[in-house]
Amino acid sequence: MILVAALLLSSCNRQEKESAWQQRIRQVSELGTVQYTVQKVVSNSDETWQIFGNRKILFSFKAVIKAGIDMDKFDAESVRISVDKKHKTKSISLVLPQPEVLSYNICPDDVKMIYNQVSFLRTEYTNEERNAIERKGELELKGDKELKDMILKDARQNAALFMEMLLRENGFTNVKIAFKQESQRRVAVGNKEQKKEEV
Repeated sequence: MILVAALLLSSCNRQEKESAWQQRIRQVSELGTVQYTVQKVVSNSDETWQIFGNRKILFSFKAVIKAGIDMDKFDAESVRISVDKKHKTKSISLVLPQPEVLSYNICPDDVKMIYNQVSFLRTEYTNEERNAIERKGELELKGDKELKDMILKDARQNAALFMEMLLRENGFTNVKIAFKQESQRRVAVGNKEQKKEEV
């Protein structure tokens, strides 16, 4: 019981010593979150020379895309703090995880069929075919690199601004924020692989 009491007391002391900005960072699960509402149009046409007549269909849907930084991946070891008593300045540098797309959300009510043309000799699109076309549009949206890069850029800027504001509010006069490059490059040389991690 004495050992348990000592551990609890030690834990309480650590929490008391932990600065306000560290406590707030622990409370933030997603940092720099941005949310975009994007409208996507997807179509299908299966007119071929083997089949008499043609079918065409056109859908539009809205997707809510959410991006930010997962602070569970934040490495406290990246934090560096220095104090200049002479000039009364307090500096900090840290490395944040790269932002990522957290969710794509498409509400079924936002999926609209805006065009449907079926020749007399053809059958209507089945529910399975329509669902497949909608999934195709969703995959195209998720694979839109230009859109994703734009969203992640905004999330990165928001995260840096929020973190700088938080740290300055807690007494840091100089703040330096970087983002970790999580991708690894593998270079094969003969039977050897060389891994490089960029920071």
